[in-house]
Amino acid sequence: MFGRTKSRRLFNDHFLTVVLTVAALTCSCSRAREGRSQETRIPVIGVATYGAHPILDVIADAFKAGLRARGYEDGKSARILWKSVEGDVNLASAVARSLVESNANVIVSITTPVSQAVARVARGKVPIVFCGVTDPIGAGLVSSWENTPGSGITGTSDRWPYAEQLDLIKAIVPKARRVGFPYNAGEANSRYALEQILPLAAARGFEIVPAVVTSMADVRRAAESLADRGVDAIYVSSDNTVMAGFEAVLKVAHQRKIPVIVGESANVERGGLATYSVDYRRLGDATADLVVRVLKGEDPGRIPVVTFHGEQLYLNEEAARRMGVSLSPQLRAKAFKIYGAPAASREHP
Repeated sequence: MFGRTKSRRLFNDHFLTVVLTVAALTCSCSRAREGRSQETRIPVIGVATYGAHPILDVIADAFKAGLRARGYEDGKSARILWKSVEGDVNLASAVARSLVESNANVIVSITTPVSQAVARVARGKVPIVFCGVTDPIGAGLVSSWENTPGSGITGTSDRWPYAEQLDLIKAIVPKARRVGFPYNAGEANSRYALEQILPLAAARGFEIVPAVVTSMADVRRAAESLADRGVDAIYVSSDNTVMAGFEAVLKVAHQRKIPVIVGESANVERGGLATYSVDYRRLGDATADLVVRVLKGEDPGRIPVVTFHGEQLYLNEEAARRMGVSLSPQLRAKAFKIYGAPAASREHP
């Protein structure tokens, strides 16, 4: 009798141990599933960019800061997948496909050529927010600045102040007649810039002298050809290829004493002479705001394109010296920031 009681007690103890073990494992699995579920709820933000150059670096830093400020921090409350075509737009379609296959909740495309490739691959599959596209209508991204419901895309545009930038040439080089314009004809933003500049230049008595490049390796040759054709100034607009090889333009400009007017402040800091510039920090932050609105459920097609115009004057005194020109006191007084000053760069409050 005592033997049977002892056996029964051992059986009951063993059974209880098994039950408790199963319960513990079930609870652990439940927590693991819950953890995985929380991970899958973290939004995935895909970013396709052209590559590294100062403007894009400013945009990227401001974009990431803007996301953090709105509660989307990479690795914690969001996962950001950065993909670069490293200056080769032929890779943009493959980059876009990889972001679609990564189940991104939204894709951000930076620059015009990259945005065009992303739109071809991802439109209708993933919401798209483009960034820094000069002419999104001409690039085929949107049909109007107000946008169209159901288009699946919205973004930010840097509409450059071409007239004011050309006026800088007149102010710094009053006798200028021939203005060199290096550009990649394969970039829609550059074709748009040339279309805008031609009538504005003619109204100011300038002849635009184009020099076509197809890769960064062509930039120095293009600058030298413009110098050989006797240009009085070189104007570097929103061309990604030329901006990537900007140092080659500067070398020729220093050797041949040719002023270089640029389209944005980062290239003034790099050694360009002057510009009226878009604030690309604000543009990057605005792009982050659009991404958050899309992640929260807004239809991208119902969000108008956000545009930025260049209003701040940037100058570089060291560049003026190396290019053989001077900056008038009147121009200096208007400047928001002057790089290369004898002491340090000066910025107006």
